[in-house]
Amino acid sequence: MIIEQYGLTYIRVNELDLETLRYWRNQSYIRNTMQYKEYITPKMQIKWFHNMNNKFNYYFIIHHNHKKIGLINCKDTSVNSKIAEGGIFIWDKNYWGTSIPVYASLSMLQAVFDIFQSGDASLATVAIENKIALDFNLKLGYEIQEKTSDGKYLKLYLSKEKYHIHCKKLLRAAELMSNNQSKFKLTAQVSPLQSDEINKYIITSLSKP
Repeated sequence: MIIEQYGLTYIRVNELDLETLRYWRNQSYIRNTMQYKEYITPKMQIKWFHNMNNKFNYYFIIHHNHKKIGLINCKDTSVNSKIAEGGIFIWDKNYWGTSIPVYASLSMLQAVFDIFQSGDASLATVAIENKIALDFNLKLGYEIQEKTSDGKYLKLYLSKEKYHIHCKKLLRAAELMSNNQSKFKLTAQVSPLQSDEINKYIITSLSKP
């Protein structure tokens, strides 16, 4: 599955990507912002992939100008829930503080709420000490819901209704700043590794003249 929008390309993670992801995920400046902070071995990475590679989890490598710069994901909180949990990390420091992470997050939120209409809310978990990530999510419209039991992380919540109200100006700005490359383009085939909503969208798109 490939998504294109705002001059970025998002390619769903496959087995050939695992060593690249493992390398960057193990970097201290990335690992220290995560809930799971232990070193990830090749065996652990493969096990993770086989456990998450299904229609409930979507992990994409973010590409800009044919360069891999980070990872963004959207996963269901439970099989029967319409609440998804999102996450993003940019390993290329040249993109920190730019509009690129905002574009990537907007693409995933649009996919969930508007394109596939597969979710009613989005969750995010951020370390309390990670002020940059917390501020980033609050600007997207997320609201602080609660602390985790260990008191080290905040659970953030963004409803579909709040997204439509809060992100309207952000979406317009992204459209203008990306030189009108805001059209959402999906390249994929119907697959059991995709949700019913995504497969329906693909079938509908193929039937259009």
